[in-house]
Amino acid sequence: MTSPRPYHHGNLRRAVLDVAMERLHEVAASELSLRELTGEIGVSHAAPRRYFPDRQALLDALATEGFARIGARLREATAEGNQQERIRAIARAYLDFTAAEPNLVELMFAHKRDADRDSIAHSAVEAFSPLLEVFPSADPAGAQQTGTTFLATLQGLASLIACGVVQPEQIEALVEDIVGRYGTDLA
Repeated sequence: MTSPRPYHHGNLRRAVLDVAMERLHEVAASELSLRELTGEIGVSHAAPRRYFPDRQALLDALATEGFARIGARLREATAEGNQQERIRAIARAYLDFTAAEPNLVELMFAHKRDADRDSIAHSAVEAFSPLLEVFPSADPAGAQQTGTTFLATLQGLASLIACGVVQPEQIEALVEDIVGRYGTDLA
């Protein structure tokens, strides 16, 4: 663990989230300790209670932020290009994010029943809304279904990559296969 940094800025909530995000690069969410995080920041363990009354509140906030981050990447991916290029860009952005942030992604998809489920679900829906733009349909339910199936395909591929079933050299061909399958349904 690094030596405590003095806490000199005015946004304790942001400071705790930033340190927690850094720690998620090293450890799983189950290993995060609010007490250790506040020690790194240089404040008492009780200081962030206003923002995070307990550890679960911190985990919920991290999950919500994770969805905001992936949502921003997906919006960037859909900003330019034709539909097939945007599908390819989304697939790459999603897989790059899951590879770079495996502990965060695991936390994002591990909702607790008693957690702030509605807020997290809203964040997830908002994050994945760019998929509806890529799969337009006269029927909004059709776009929703295609976008959800596409997302499930990406999440499944990300899981297979994470556990080593899919090797790095296979990823590009699989992305092109996904683009080909989903791109053929475009009007």
